Amino acid sequence: MQTDASHDVQRSAVPQTRALIQNHVQGFELLKIYIVNLILMVLTLGIYRFWGKTRLRRYIWGNLEIMGDRLEYSGTGKELFMGFLVVFFLILFPLFAAIGLIDGLLANEHEQARVVLGISQGLIIVFLVGVAFFRARRYRLTRTHWRGIYSSQTGSSVKYGLMAIASYAATALTLGLAWPVCSVWLKRYEMKHTWVGDEPFDFSPSVKKLYRPFLVVWGIGALYMFGVWNTAGSIGNLEAIFNSVEAGGQPNPDMVLELFNMIIAMYLGLIPIGLAFLWYRGRAYNHFISSTQFHGHALTSTNTGFGFMWLTVGNSLLVFFTLGLALPWAIKRYLNFVERHVGLVGDGDFSQLLQSTQERPSHGEGLADAFDVGGI
Repeated sequence: MQTDASHDVQRSAVPQTRALIQNHVQGFELLKIYIVNLILMVLTLGIYRFWGKTRLRRYIWGNLEIMGDRLEYSGTGKELFMGFLVVFFLILFPLFAAIGLIDGLLANEHEQARVVLGISQGLIIVFLVGVAFFRARRYRLTRTHWRGIYSSQTGSSVKYGLMAIASYAATALTLGLAWPVCSVWLKRYEMKHTWVGDEPFDFSPSVKKLYRPFLVVWGIGALYMFGVWNTAGSIGNLEAIFNSVEAGGQPNPDMVLELFNMIIAMYLGLIPIGLAFLWYRGRAYNHFISSTQFHGHALTSTNTGFGFMWLTVGNSLLVFFTLGLALPWAIKRYLNFVERHVGLVGDGDFSQLLQSTQERPSHGEGLADAFDVGGI
């Protein structure tokens, strides 16, 4: 049978989307690592956590494949442990010892000064958590290798910490309405200073695209607060109940029932707020992913707010009802979700990437371990 050579193969004008990652993580293998880590942490009074975290990362990184090549993690438990010791003894211990000393000196007097000290302490914690997050991200990136090339992060952790303070202050002063602007501001700073090899990421999100879903969540929260305000009379009932008990009498059954119903309603009202927040996070993640470009490629996302919401709810219930034993499968479900919904479009030549010349930190995440914000 002869074929007509004049008929050329027609290529589609639609960009071909490839999965960003291929996930080879196995739940039972993760469970083995978790159990061994837990036993060794108990035997070493928690010190093994740094080596356990390293072992976990090496397994997960080594089973994630990007464009046919698996990631590698080169961090060590010693680096994480030394980073924690440096931060704890040189920063956190002196800082909070000084705050405790000042608070003791102000006890029973100078109430306004104690209020100022409390506010200052809160701002310091927000600042340190921001610094911790940024430095932990830098450490993980510099220990992540792909095709022999490691990632890096430039920028200032101090500046990021100050940006975190400004963001939360603006969000509080505007009753939450400034959060989409602040979240884009923070995420842009992270992504604009993220490199793979000698090339940075490009990131171009739009605040406008976040505000419509955010206002849905904000509206649900506003309705909830309005309902709480309308039940403020029940707070007076609580005071009356306590006064009656202190006087040796019996509380009014109707007041007790009303107060009980109010508490149940307040807790139940948090459920739709929590679900709406997860829905918004899914929408925000979808937009942030779709706004990312690197080396002639654009990331794509088919994630939806409801998809992310149900993934998070399902994982939370899975972990809760198994007393944490199903956490490895929750991680795998999350990675499977990313594999299904995050793609890559473009024709850039990754072989042209060169090794980064950025200086790498010599020790681990320190602050992030102290505040437990380092993640996996």
